[in-house]
Amino acid sequence: MPDQSAVENPIKITGEFTPDPDVCKFIIDRPILDGWTLIFKDKDQSMGSPLVDALFEIEGITEVKVTGSTVTITKNISIPWPDMGNDILPAIRHVLTHNKSAISQEAIEAVEQAATEDIGSVIEQLFEVHINPALASHGGYVRLLEVQDRDVYLEMGGGCQGCAASQATLRDGIETAIREVVPQVRQVIDATDHSSGANPYYS
Repeated sequence: MPDQSAVENPIKITGEFTPDPDVCKFIIDRPILDGWTLIFKDKDQSMGSPLVDALFEIEGITEVKVTGSTVTITKNISIPWPDMGNDILPAIRHVLTHNKSAISQEAIEAVEQAATEDIGSVIEQLFEVHINPALASHGGYVRLLEVQDRDVYLEMGGGCQGCAASQATLRDGIETAIREVVPQVRQVIDATDHSSGANPYYS
């Protein structure tokens, strides 16, 4: 039987395009997974998660990322997202209406276990190999300050310190890359003193 509260308060979902035409975000008006980011590359990784199982039943979906109230989906077919949404939105609504939890406890526990591992070295390698070579072309760099529990503190320097575009770089580039390699991260926190940069936008 449908959840009466869901009937009285219908689930609202907003689609949001990304720079990658094969990736779209679906933002739900209620939380799905607090405190974690989980990435599923195929149905076998769902560990019995109803939402993931339902989405991978849809043709063309190759990855599902769940964090907070956002489900980010990757596809490998040419069908436009508005048409894909005709299948995706009902699937999400059905799961959230008929299941107590969209993500299985087993999947969450697997990420919790991974969270006990040292993630600092993984992030430092990411910065050294991928992030800083890209930022160097703009005269900038980023370094890891510390990891407390599952919160990552970093500092931006060079051309990134005080740059008005640094927050977009952090949010859309650096944070996304970090969550790809260590999805157990809870928050990525910019501890940079941007007011002392060459072109400060804080004061």
